[in-house]
Amino acid sequence: MRPALILLATASLFAANTFAAGTVKLHGKITNPISDSISVRFYESWVGYEPQTIGAKLAADGSYSLSFPLRYKYTNVTITHGGQETEFTPAPGDDLTLNIDAKNFDSSLHYEGKGADVANFNVKHMLFSGGVLQFSRQTQIAASAEPDKEEDILKADLQKELDFLEANGKSLPADFKKSWKAIFQYGVYYSMMMYPTFHEMQKQHSYSIKNIPKEDYVTVAQVPAAFDDDLLNITAYRLYIGMYYREKDKAKNAGDTTSKESMNDFSDVEKAYKNMPKKSAEVFAANDLWMKVKYLQRPEFEKRVNVFKERYPHSEYLPLLEEKLALKKKVGVGSMAMDFSFTTIDGKSMKLSDFKGKVVYLDFWASWCGPCIGEMPSAKKLEANYKDKNIVFLYVSIDADEASWKKAMDKLQIEGVHTRDGGGWEGNIAKLYGVNGIPAYFLIDKEGKFALDVTPRPSSNTTLTDAIDKLLQ
Repeated sequence: MRPALILLATASLFAANTFAAGTVKLHGKITNPISDSISVRFYESWVGYEPQTIGAKLAADGSYSLSFPLRYKYTNVTITHGGQETEFTPAPGDDLTLNIDAKNFDSSLHYEGKGADVANFNVKHMLFSGGVLQFSRQTQIAASAEPDKEEDILKADLQKELDFLEANGKSLPADFKKSWKAIFQYGVYYSMMMYPTFHEMQKQHSYSIKNIPKEDYVTVAQVPAAFDDDLLNITAYRLYIGMYYREKDKAKNAGDTTSKESMNDFSDVEKAYKNMPKKSAEVFAANDLWMKVKYLQRPEFEKRVNVFKERYPHSEYLPLLEEKLALKKKVGVGSMAMDFSFTTIDGKSMKLSDFKGKVVYLDFWASWCGPCIGEMPSAKKLEANYKDKNIVFLYVSIDADEASWKKAMDKLQIEGVHTRDGGGWEGNIAKLYGVNGIPAYFLIDKEGKFALDVTPRPSSNTTLTDAIDKLLQ
């Protein structure tokens, strides 16, 4: 899982303070600092949602200067100093001064320079509502309401934002106001489409949702087809196009127990190709493949990459998809599993190759991943089923925080071999295996080779146990 408004792999670096066209320049001074650095984080990848984090060390007097390249106007950027954060939406070419008193962080925020009008509007908005990300959390709260009430709550949330813009943004550029309105409008559309899932998660107290009633889909039916390539820089819009046809089909088939989702179903991609503007369809198709890579058999994934290549031969996303295809071949049936070293939770140094002669079920997870935690009861049953058999259950946590990992371990009481890949998404083991979403599983035979192209979850009924039984013979 990656969070719906999502959090993904971070490439951190300290940037050279150069200024060029398409660059945002941010400088100033921090008094009463609580850290020795300041950083900015933003998403510009339209496939995979991978953020960039660029930082600068503070000078002895608290001054700082950093710059970062920006491709798109009004990209949401988070500024972090210590544990304190704020957000702003600069445009390429902005040159801003921001002085901060870390003891009075929020009240001291004020920008000067090129782009200051929009940036100071962002400050007001942070104080008003907590920012764009807080709006996303707020709209998800509406999922606790009954189906006939949820849309009214979301409309009221949206109107508050529009009223705020009207009251505080009269002098701002027209294209900024269009972009700003779209952030919240498509955030509402996203929440309306996610309502059945979020609502039943709250009702059923589970991440594994079953039997969503037809009435839950009433708001999904109200979401319009509102595609616009000019809005692709907005995360909420990209989420919206990514789920529009899927959720519409669910609403149409609600109550039909014979209707099931399949990772091999690319009908949504075909609908997007026919009905969305070209760039939106391209981004959707690339994202769809990127998200499905770990679920598809290699021949099917290769086939779909070739279809994408035919339709979008000059796409900037082709290298990424071809890289995923190469990795798919690397972890395919019969390929040797990549060896790695690790330290167990009790301090023992080991390698994957130490388990040669045994079947290995490799599980990537994290304490903050709901679906991962939801699989753990099934994982316990799976382990119990193979107690004293020639199989090792190896759990690799990508928790960045060791304390969170150990706390989850104490609570879950899962047996097996446990280690933590402390680099998170950028950890050595996760990168080696191409893990870009969790939970992720790999089944390795006694010779140390991958046994399946796609390894099922512990909860997958007999599909997984049949494969393990065959390997244990």
